[in-house]
Amino acid sequence: MPAIRERYDALVNRESAYETLTRRAEAKASETRPEQRGEKGEAPEEQKSEWGKKIGEWLWGTKRRQGTVETMAKQAARTAGSQLGRQIIRGVLGGLMGGSRKR
Repeated sequence: MPAIRERYDALVNRESAYETLTRRAEAKASETRPEQRGEKGEAPEEQKSEWGKKIGEWLWGTKRRQGTVETMAKQAARTAGSQLGRQIIRGVLGGLMGGSRKR
């Protein structure tokens, strides 16, 4: 029993992994901040113009609203699905009912 007691009585650094990773991320972020500007002197993400934000929200949407891209993709999937379903139903019903055959 003394071996177990010696092993578990030792004091250990109680710093969590979250704290360690947060400190690393902050250090990395502070290193990259001066390099945020592009070659043309573009402003960082927080300083984008109001028009850029509005266009981005219109295209990609927000958390509560669908954007134009998502709406168009859903509509295209709906249209393709309904056309495919219609063709399958016509084929199945045509085969069961003995629809018109070309001779």
